[in-house]
Amino acid sequence: MKPAPPIFRLGATVSFGLSNLTSNHVGIGGLVGAEKMISKHFAVETEASYNYFTGDKTIYADAKNKSYAIPLLAGIKAYPTSNIYAALRTGAVYFLLNHMSSARVRLGYGLAGGINLPKKTNRLNVQVAYTGLQYDGISRGYATLAAAIIIR
Repeated sequence: MKPAPPIFRLGATVSFGLSNLTSNHVGIGGLVGAEKMISKHFAVETEASYNYFTGDKTIYADAKNKSYAIPLLAGIKAYPTSNIYAALRTGAVYFLLNHMSSARVRLGYGLAGGINLPKKTNRLNVQVAYTGLQYDGISRGYATLAAAIIIR
């Protein structure tokens, strides 16, 4: 039996700050990911994304609208069915919060769940994810809703 080739994803994201992230609670961005099936129900994956937290104001007069997060996470996906999955991830997050003078890198972690549609061809991925990190002794995190095309 020939091993399955890797599967790639490319898409757009909307993020929502959940815990001590920044004064900007809404973000937009994009993601790129890859996975390789290692058995019928499990895959290894890596995913990188960019999330720019625009906040609830379009322009900040004092130029403090500069929060972003760039996580690079790897993990394992479990597929209970052929097109629905749950994933556990860990890696690094490069980020800048409004009050910071320079960006930092911290250990990141996350989990995700999603569905590949339509079931027969799996060409579109819709995913909900949580990404977290520790900074200044505080847990910080955000949720992401993503839609991506699947490239085989």
